Amino acid sequence: MRSPFIKAEKHSLALLAASIIAAFPVQGVAQGLSTLEEVIVTAQKREESAQEIPISVAAFTGESFGRLGATDITSVNGIAPNIVLQTEGLVPNVPMFSIRGMSHSDPDPNSDPKTSTIIDGVYVPFVAATMLDMFDIDRVEILRGPQGTLFGKNNLAGTISVISSRPTGEFGGKISASAGENGLQHYKFKVNSDSFANDTLSAKLAGSYREYDGYTRNITTGNKLNEQQVYSFRGAIKYIPTDTFDATLIADYTDDKFTGPGGHSVDVPEIQGDVYKAALNFDPKTKTDSTGVTLEANWDVEVGTLTSVIGYRELNYDNHGDFDGTPYAGIPPQQALDVNRNFDGDNSSIELRFTSTAWDDRIDYVTGVYYSEDDWTQVNDVGVFQTPSIGSYGTNKQSSKSYAAFAQGDITILEDWTLTLGGRYTKDEKSYSLESAPVNNGVVGPAFFVKKNDDWDHFSPRVAVEYRFNDDVMTYASVSDGYKGGGYNSRATLPELVGPYDEEKVTAYEVGIKSDWMDGKMRLNAAAFYNEYKDLQVAVQRPGLVRAESITTNVAKAEISGFEIELTIIPMDNLQIGVNLGVLDSKYTDFCDDTEGASAYMPSNCGGFEIEVGPGQWLIAEDQTDLDLANAPDTSASLIIDYDIPVSLGMVSLHGDWRYTDKYNTWGRSNQKDFYRDSVTLFNAHITFTDMDERYALSVFGRNLTDEEVMSGAVQTGANPITQFYQPPREVGVELTYNF
Repeated sequence: MRSPFIKAEKHSLALLAASIIAAFPVQGVAQGLSTLEEVIVTAQKREESAQEIPISVAAFTGESFGRLGATDITSVNGIAPNIVLQTEGLVPNVPMFSIRGMSHSDPDPNSDPKTSTIIDGVYVPFVAATMLDMFDIDRVEILRGPQGTLFGKNNLAGTISVISSRPTGEFGGKISASAGENGLQHYKFKVNSDSFANDTLSAKLAGSYREYDGYTRNITTGNKLNEQQVYSFRGAIKYIPTDTFDATLIADYTDDKFTGPGGHSVDVPEIQGDVYKAALNFDPKTKTDSTGVTLEANWDVEVGTLTSVIGYRELNYDNHGDFDGTPYAGIPPQQALDVNRNFDGDNSSIELRFTSTAWDDRIDYVTGVYYSEDDWTQVNDVGVFQTPSIGSYGTNKQSSKSYAAFAQGDITILEDWTLTLGGRYTKDEKSYSLESAPVNNGVVGPAFFVKKNDDWDHFSPRVAVEYRFNDDVMTYASVSDGYKGGGYNSRATLPELVGPYDEEKVTAYEVGIKSDWMDGKMRLNAAAFYNEYKDLQVAVQRPGLVRAESITTNVAKAEISGFEIELTIIPMDNLQIGVNLGVLDSKYTDFCDDTEGASAYMPSNCGGFEIEVGPGQWLIAEDQTDLDLANAPDTSASLIIDYDIPVSLGMVSLHGDWRYTDKYNTWGRSNQKDFYRDSVTLFNAHITFTDMDERYALSVFGRNLTDEEVMSGAVQTGANPITQFYQPPREVGVELTYNF
């Protein structure tokens, strides 16, 4: 087990963070700000100050995203401690989010995520539908740790809640245009209407178009990879007929076309020495169409508020990928692995909840019920081109339903003490079918058909105790439970490999402090935690129809502990400084299986299985507790400085952020060095001029200004080379904004 504490000479930025005991969940700096703004969040299904709740939450406002130059949520990776926001790499638009060392990277929809994404109050079950462009955003809340009581299943690690802006009822808006290196063009607009229909209605419409030429070259075709073209729209209508009732209808649509990714394979000699070169048989293509509609209604009654949230989301996803990372199609002994994924699915949900406002001076509570259902079909066409060529063709279909009832109450037991008790009962039902046929030398063989129906239920409790020293300082301790649903293996080539596998669970312990000091000029928050996972769903090897293949099953236990320290300080008017520090100690405590595939015989060293899958080729269960968990860096830190300088014509705003992340394993199935992302410090900055009337703003921005080679992830498919995926090199650009 590696120590979570790092030597001074290796990590100067982390020690800087430790020296001032600071970390900084980004919050916007208004011009002329002399005290910290209160950040309102809905982490407990009601509007509250982030400083008032016994939960560790990083809140990013819309202004925060603007200052950080964010295009999507991965743009703020490295800012908040113990949070990794990356893409999966091999399959575009599939996130690989990690919170407090627990991550998930399977692109197939039958594999539920470990971190749930909520968009305008609606849970999004399809991971490829969560990579939204960050425009027209009011705020993003990242809740660390399981949120099983109020947010339900698939909150094993935490929750990412995205809240779009609402109609203001006053005419106005803005238009912006950006241009940058690698062909970047980004155009955005937002317009709000005046109130109309006797002041009962107001509306908003926003849109974004982003075009990007990419930064990786495919030497086989000569074309650029990581190219992207994205159209996004979001609209909302708010209806307020009385003082006690309001309803908001929100709709969003995204059309995303992506060429790539540009994976760099480490064992292909033609591209060594340049991580921005790929050697693929063709240029991979992905098209994503995502649509969402949400209707939220609130009815204030004498003792509280009754809220209804009805959501519908639809996703169409088409991916044609080159998964082998080599230019050697069909040439022995090299092999090529091509995969086509075609997905079509929809989800609908409804949540009804009641939030008290005047029940009792000593009791506040929220209670509700939830129901969701989704239906989807995905076709997987896998081709392995060697001599002879083999492959498989499978059609997956799933219908699922989820039911839940939940309640949580805050009870003032003494004047300065508050006890929080909560619980949620969840039942999940899944009906799944897989029809799969082998392909041998271009000939489709006999298919098998499997249909399964299974259900899982779980109770997720939460207990927290809060003590308030005064109006500005509180401390808390909590114990909570998280749950990720069971499921099936969509890539199985034998009926017995389909599953199901069961749910995985976590018990989480946390203590923390939230405090404001210096008359509102300094905010210091800290949290320490210990998470105990059991029945972890992990990818392991089993004999398939024609070769050993990767499936998911419940095989492991793990423990993750650590802390975050967060501080925001305004040492003088218009200057805000913050630093993040996060430390993790993650380890498997029980893991006996095969994660690497067939090899020569050797006895199992942990009392597990020994399976011969071919002459001299064996799957052997080994003690895997020395594996590093994926996307769990020991140390993460950042320094953020924002300074507004009044000038005769308006305001000049300076922003700089340094983001440090320790070396970590991005794959989690092997400790080979090529799966590791090296420790790195990124520097981003921009300078903005805003006129006196705040109608015009001109920004010059730079990302990765020290031109670091930053790996986001690495994978290995079968016997193919390890393929690494890199973030963009240094890029600079300019943005012009007009407010009206």
